[in-house]
Amino acid sequence: MRVLIACEFSGVVRRAFRKRGHDAWSCDLLPAEDSQEFHIRWDVYRILTDGWDLMVAHPPCTHLAVSGARWFKEKRLEQEAALEFVETLLINNPIPKIALENPISIISS
Repeated sequence: MRVLIACEFSGVVRRAFRKRGHDAWSCDLLPAEDSQEFHIRWDVYRILTDGWDLMVAHPPCTHLAVSGARWFKEKRLEQEAALEFVETLLINNPIPKIALENPISIISS
């Protein structure tokens, strides 16, 4: 199975899938902490249509998690951008199977 691990630079999830025989790749704007070749340092938007069977996504929760609710009023624009990003990861792509890490956040509301 071709697996995309979106928003991951540690390599932990990618290595776990590869260990089980999957063609797994991580993608993040940051370089891979483990320096492995199976990391794409690029905007994940550019590779969503590259024939993945599964995506495990870890979108940043900085502007979405309810732990920061007291700052929500000042973060409207950032929240809108973060929600658009999550929507693209969850809905606006051709990947048939998707898992999204989601702390308690405004995504569920």
